[in-house]
Amino acid sequence: MKNAHDDRETSTTSVLAIDRRIDPGSDPEAAAPRPASHPSTQPSTTQPPRELSSRSSGLLERNDRWMRGMVTAIAAILTLGMLYIASDLLVPIAIAALAYLSLRPIEAKICRWGVPQAAASAMLIAGLFSSLALIIALLYSPAQQWLTSAPESLAAIRGKFQSVAEPLTAVDRAGTAVDDATIPLKEDEPRIEVAYQKPSIVDETVLINQTGQMLAFVAAIAVLTFFMLSTGDDLLNRTLGVLPNSRSRGEVLKKIGDIQQSVGRYLAQITCINIGLGVAVTFVMWLVGMPTPVLWGVMAALFNFIPYVGPLAATSIVFLAAASSFDTMSRACLTAFAFWLTTAVEGQFVTPTILGKTLKVGPVVVLIAVAFWGFLWGLSGVFLAVPLLIVQRKIFASFEATYPLAVVLGEDACEPGEECDPIKDHKPIAEASPV
Repeated sequence: MKNAHDDRETSTTSVLAIDRRIDPGSDPEAAAPRPASHPSTQPSTTQPPRELSSRSSGLLERNDRWMRGMVTAIAAILTLGMLYIASDLLVPIAIAALAYLSLRPIEAKICRWGVPQAAASAMLIAGLFSSLALIIALLYSPAQQWLTSAPESLAAIRGKFQSVAEPLTAVDRAGTAVDDATIPLKEDEPRIEVAYQKPSIVDETVLINQTGQMLAFVAAIAVLTFFMLSTGDDLLNRTLGVLPNSRSRGEVLKKIGDIQQSVGRYLAQITCINIGLGVAVTFVMWLVGMPTPVLWGVMAALFNFIPYVGPLAATSIVFLAAASSFDTMSRACLTAFAFWLTTAVEGQFVTPTILGKTLKVGPVVVLIAVAFWGFLWGLSGVFLAVPLLIVQRKIFASFEATYPLAVVLGEDACEPGEECDPIKDHKPIAEASPV
């Protein structure tokens, strides 16, 4: 045993001597072997490189997410500002684009019969705007009569429905106060006569200016729609030619086709539904004896493009018109109820049956969209809210980062055939839910 111990010491001394020969400037004490220490007795003061790298990467990733969020927020604010400021430019473009998406399949069918694309576009534009001009010409006279007689009609309602006519009594009170405060003048002093004109809802100067602006607006939409239909394919081909490969071009073309199919189907279906609703309302208004029933049928068809809010606003207008036309409030209420019942049957049974697969959006989302686009683009935005909502949903569904927004806007969150109802699976929420 002693010899083995001596041999071990001799070998250790030899190794140290060899180390000194290899590195003559090294310190013998530094080169001497040190006893190994257990990690639990002497903890290391330096962090392992892997832990440092993981912390650094996590910090960089957090900063990167923060920067991306800031850039996205700034881009969203700038986009909203641009939509609001440039509404006069963007609204005709948006309407023309939606008209292009709706009329493009019809144009393609006409072109299959050998008609040139420009001629087919001109036929569609001429037919569409001629129909609109004919409807406006037929309804302009009765609509202007209602607007002109609106102050007298509201004054007639005052005795029937005081809460509606209460703001109008302020004018009478002001006139009475002026008469009471007038000091009688002497006979030889000159008198100043003050004449006032009854207020009118429609000012002729404003009406002329608004008519000119409306004609320019319609003309811009017609020209844009014509050129989109006649040369839109060439512009699309040039845009697709910028993409790097055929696979990318195919994906973009598929997404554009999906948007065109969804928007075109919705606009075609809702237009047919509203035309049928207008015919039904015209018949109902004729039955109850309402003057100018065709006007109320057209109004019902137009207002029905605004979900939920439009029929309620139209019912209020019909009630005011009926109250000024009939002698009793009961008949006015019956007329308004008949109008509302017709629109309610359409909204509860006809529209869900036809648009159930196309418009899979809840009432809250639709109302928010109507308020949002109405704030940005006024009355035009209110009418365009639902088609733009469908376009937004399809665009958001095309990208992984924005797919959750598409689900909120009505895109399917689950695979076909899969039951997806998280509220029922969550017991506390399911017990509180009325469904």
